[in-house]
Amino acid sequence: MHFSTLTLSALAALSAVTASPSSRSLTQRSCLEQQPATIGFPINYNVSSTRADAVTFQLPPNSVGPCTLVAKFPAGYAVPHSEVGNPLVNVIDINGPVQGSVVGSLRFASFADRDSLVYINSFQCRDVMEYELELAPEEPESAWVAFAEVLDVGLVMDVGDC
Repeated sequence: MHFSTLTLSALAALSAVTASPSSRSLTQRSCLEQQPATIGFPINYNVSSTRADAVTFQLPPNSVGPCTLVAKFPAGYAVPHSEVGNPLVNVIDINGPVQGSVVGSLRFASFADRDSLVYINSFQCRDVMEYELELAPEEPESAWVAFAEVLDVGLVMDVGDC
């Protein structure tokens, strides 16, 4: 009987702890959405076989990760591309632990009827994070894609647990 009472009390206490509401609400985000470092907007990206573009993020000191590189476009946003189709773009680490390596690939796209959100990759946060955007080697020489980065549209770095 004593064992049953202790067991029942322990289970009751455990269920009370696991059923407690979180101190974080569903609408509250514990992350920062960092825009690219720039003198001003728009940033006009144009990735082709003859031109690569770079993007740099300057994060607040001591940022706690993960840091997630995201491409986001609202429904109907202009993301023009070549007549040969929307090319695959490689994201290459410029200043991180795997310098020169492809850390993600994507097709920049916007849809008429819905927002576009692509999680490219997550990284350990650094004060400065730099990436190069270049066409994947298998893309035809005439391929290109372009977009204008404006506030909250284009490439962003989600810092923290979003």
